[in-house]
Amino acid sequence: MNLVSLTLGPFGSIWPASLIWAACGWANQGPNAVIALMLFGLGLWVDLLTGGPLGAWAVVALIAHTLTILSARFSVAMASTPMSAAAFTGLFFLVAASILSISSGKGFNVLSILVPIISAVLTYPWVAAWFDLSKDEA
Repeated sequence: MNLVSLTLGPFGSIWPASLIWAACGWANQGPNAVIALMLFGLGLWVDLLTGGPLGAWAVVALIAHTLTILSARFSVAMASTPMSAAAFTGLFFLVAASILSISSGKGFNVLSILVPIISAVLTYPWVAAWFDLSKDEA
C-alpha cells in the first residue's frame, strides 16, 4: 500500500531523491549517531510513502551515507563540488539499492532507480543548503 503514489511511470518513484540529498548533505558532519537516526527515520518515512518493505530504503540510505563519509576521507575530488559529492552518493545509493533488490528476490529494474538517482544528483546543488547542518561562525 502506498500512502502517496507519486511515480514517474516506468521511471520509478520520486521519493528516494530526498534520501540521496540527505545522505550527501549530512555526510559533511562525519560519523554522527543523531544524523544516522534522522536518516534512518527519513528512510522509514520513504518506505511508508512508497509502500516498500519497511526498512529497505532506510538501509540503502545508511549504506550510501556511510560510503560517502568513507570516500570523502580518501578522495579530495569527491568533496570538491556539491555535484561531485552527490554523484558519488548517487553511485553508492544505486549499488546499495541494486544489492538489496536482487537479494530480496524481486529482481532489479535499472531504469526505475536510475532516473530518480540522476534527477537527485542534478538537483542537489539547488537543495544542498537545506541539508547543511554546519553552524556559521560570525
